[in-house]
Amino acid sequence: MCNRFESCSNDGTYQLVLENRNTGMEVVEYYCKAHLVLRVWEVERDDALDVRDARSLCATSEGDDTASPVEPSIDSTGAGE
Repeated sequence: MCNRFESCSNDGTYQLVLENRNTGMEVVEYYCKAHLVLRVWEVERDDALDVRDARSLCATSEGDDTASPVEPSIDSTGAGE
C-alpha cells in the first residue's frame, strides 16, 4: 500500500506521521520505502509541515531496516537537532 501510487510494486509499507506547524494537527500517510524517501524530502522543503515519525509496518526483502524508525529532523520543541 503506497499513498503515492496505489499500484506501486515496491516492497514494504512505511508509516509517515506529519505535523502541520500552523495548526498542530497530525496526518498519517503510508508509502513504500522509495516513495517514503521522496515524501520526506518534499516535507523537509515545506515550511508548513514537520516529520514526526516514520517507521516500517511490514517486513521487506531487506531484513535489517524493518525495525528501526527514521528519526525526525526537528524535535517536539521545534528546535533543530
